[in-house]
Amino acid sequence: MFKKIAISLMLTFIFAPSFGQDDNWLSLPTNTPSNDTTTVLNFDARPQGELTIIKDNRLDKVNAFVSREKETVEGTKIDGYRIQIFFDESKTTAQSQKAAFINAYPEHKVYIDYMAPNYRVRVGNFRTQLEAEKLKQELIGTYPTSIVLKDKIELPVISLSTPE
Repeated sequence: MFKKIAISLMLTFIFAPSFGQDDNWLSLPTNTPSNDTTTVLNFDARPQGELTIIKDNRLDKVNAFVSREKETVEGTKIDGYRIQIFFDESKTTAQSQKAAFINAYPEHKVYIDYMAPNYRVRVGNFRTQLEAEKLKQELIGTYPTSIVLKDKIELPVISLSTPE
């Protein structure tokens, strides 16, 4: 009986894998796809669509405000000095101080920037502290709280005229 079981197990392990195998892998497929079953892809044809953007009109103002500090070729910022002549929480007061300074000194650029909670009025684009101190001495009577500060300034305009 033991011999019968052993022989049947041996035959099962020897012949069982041959029953599960498929001999089709040896032959090549006979049905090749014809031209009528293929699809030509046209990557140049783009479907036309419609896009509607709904946005708040104030976003343009925010984008303009954020992008105004970006450097451009015309307004490259370098290390330099400016004179802070005034600061206050009121924007209108800062703007009136700016207008008053421009009337008195039109040759100097004036900037208003905001650093919470104050608006600061700053003057000039000075490359050296000495240049800024010179103007500060002129302004000290009108603007007694003037102070020279390091800042990013615009490149000074270089005139191409020849000296006489």
